[in-house]
Amino acid sequence: MKTVLIVDDELDIVEALKAILEEERYKVITCGNGRDALKCLEESRPDLAIVDIMMPVMNGYETIKAIRQRSDSQELPILLMSAIVPTVKAKEYTWAGFLKKPFSLRELLKHVHELAPKDPDQELSS
Repeated sequence: MKTVLIVDDELDIVEALKAILEEERYKVITCGNGRDALKCLEESRPDLAIVDIMMPVMNGYETIKAIRQRSDSQELPILLMSAIVPTVKAKEYTWAGFLKKPFSLRELLKHVHELAPKDPDQELSS
């Protein structure tokens, strides 16, 4: 089972994403800010991180930079999401996709399935 880390301070969005992705047979880990996400990475190795830009403690850009400094997370696909358009270039921060809030279920699942494809045996059981 693939694991998705969701990093966002908006509890309603986190809970909705968690429910959707669990229905799609992903294991979901949630964190309310970047500092908590870095602690989560000490204990788990997600297959995808979905990171909001505007958060307290560490914003999304700072979180991505910190994730990329970890040797075990340099290749982790990151899906950036926000109601605002990113003010920096993806190449500088190495995120794999961007999801503009509000987004559709179809958009979310398209990105997630591309960045963390389910295992073939997982597809059969869903």
